[in-house]
Amino acid sequence: MTTIAIKIALSALGAAGISFLSLTPARAFILVEPIVTTQNQDILETKNPRTLGPEFQPGQVIEYGVSDVANNFLNDTGYDIESLVFDLKTLSYSNPDSTPVFDNEPVQWGDVNGDGKIGYSNNPDLKDIFRDVTIKDNIITFSGGVIPNGTLFYNPFATKPNVAPGAGIIPPVPAEQVDKDGPIRVATYYTAVPESTNVLGVLVFGALGVALKLKRSLHC
Repeated sequence: MTTIAIKIALSALGAAGISFLSLTPARAFILVEPIVTTQNQDILETKNPRTLGPEFQPGQVIEYGVSDVANNFLNDTGYDIESLVFDLKTLSYSNPDSTPVFDNEPVQWGDVNGDGKIGYSNNPDLKDIFRDVTIKDNIITFSGGVIPNGTLFYNPFATKPNVAPGAGIIPPVPAEQVDKDGPIRVATYYTAVPESTNVLGVLVFGALGVALKLKRSLHC
């Protein structure tokens, strides 16, 4: 085979390889981003917040689907929440009924709102409650702040692409279906501000008061 023939053959193989690669869909991550902020006033004017009541105890794990219908939450647990932990359970996602079709696509925490960070609000009307957001594997932790008992907070989840039911990719949830959760499963729990500090303070001041009374009685 001549040198010219070899070059033509290699060029043809290269073109075929490029054509083959172009037909092979690149696997893209589904990104998930939660934020925890002060109340969303616009939503508050249209619907009542969901309530986290005393049945939700510190460390108790709750699992649900995102993205769902965003709403405010009322912390009515009886505790001041000092951290929120989210565990991403859906690490790959398939849906033959979506447009486009999802075929075992990997899922991970990521920057959905485009601010270059994960877990922080880019809306000036929504103030981040927690200063620190740490990610280890499929777990994201919000800490360095407090959600006092009796206050409202906002905790939406955004995904990229948007896999919220009825948003254009995933078919809408039937109206008669009670569960309107999204397809990405998340487990969550909270930790509370320790009450031991307050209890210890009461005990110390109580003991001090008893000691003072005893000292006075001994000097009478």
